[in-house]
Amino acid sequence: MAGAIVAVEPTAPLARIAVFQYNPDEVTRSLRPRGPTAGTASASDSLRVWGAATETVTMTVELDATDGLEAGDAITQVMGVAGRLAVLEMQLYPTTAQVIARTALTAAGVIEVLPPTAPLTVLVWGPGRVVPVRVDSLTIREQAFDTLLNPIRAAVDLSLTVLTYDDFSPTDVGFAMSLVHQVQQEVRATVGGLAGIAAAVAGSAGVSVSVGG
Repeated sequence: MAGAIVAVEPTAPLARIAVFQYNPDEVTRSLRPRGPTAGTASASDSLRVWGAATETVTMTVELDATDGLEAGDAITQVMGVAGRLAVLEMQLYPTTAQVIARTALTAAGVIEVLPPTAPLTVLVWGPGRVVPVRVDSLTIREQAFDTLLNPIRAAVDLSLTVLTYDDFSPTDVGFAMSLVHQVQQEVRATVGGLAGIAAAVAGSAGVSVSVGG
């Protein structure tokens, strides 16, 4: 199963579906607990749980046009991996329609024009990890080029922040998605805890028998 980053954007649905050509060999996850607002913590707050942990995910996505070029794929021959790179890059931009609409409102003299709302973006990493995310950064290394200087090999360092129910209103799809993921994690933790206890008991029994013999 291929990993993917999918942004739900009705006006440009295909421009924001980034299916990984190759799944990254490594995914780094960093979690830290949420805390109180700076300066408001007291001694009684030391054991409070302020919400879901803040989690960041980093990975490197590899792109290579070699197979497509050898197979005679028309799109790959025309643009190399530039199309796949563009899908990832578009996660960080508003749509052209939003830019035009905002510009028109500004020109019409609307006093306050709010920034456009980004679509719900989801990291799909197998059936057990489908979570809403915010793309924090992309670092793109274009490593080889065709005669038209289209990249034909690239590596993308991707940094994401996992969004939780603390980041959405209860009516948002992201709220439910985050809650479902936490339930899955709680089930895994229960199974893992039971497996650990069973292994410890079995190991202790084995040691006792060995010593008694």
